Amino acid sequence: MPARKKRNGRTAVDDIRGDLQNLREDISHLAEQVGNSISDSGDDALGEAKAQLRKIKDNVDSIISGAGEKGREAREAVLDVTENFTDAIEESLQSRPLTTLALAIGVGFLFGATWRR
Repeated sequence: MPARKKRNGRTAVDDIRGDLQNLREDISHLAEQVGNSISDSGDDALGEAKAQLRKIKDNVDSIISGAGEKGREAREAVLDVTENFTDAIEESLQSRPLTTLALAIGVGFLFGATWRR
């Protein structure tokens, strides 16, 4: 009977070793599946993040483009006003030189008085 117990004990140890080896393989397969799943979801998240960044870049580009266009429009408006003002002063100087000179002195005085305060 003792020989039979040894054989049963050895069989039990072999069974446990086999079960442990199967458990190791199962854990390895599970880790591989989890890694693949994380990689796939990470790729999806990365793709989504890239798409969001592209949208943000497009919005910023359109804002910058709009700001540049508004700046050009404002510059043109200022140039038009300056040109009209210059033309008006020249016409006034030709038709009423003394009145224009007196007006310029008065405006200069007002600016100077305001500037001191």
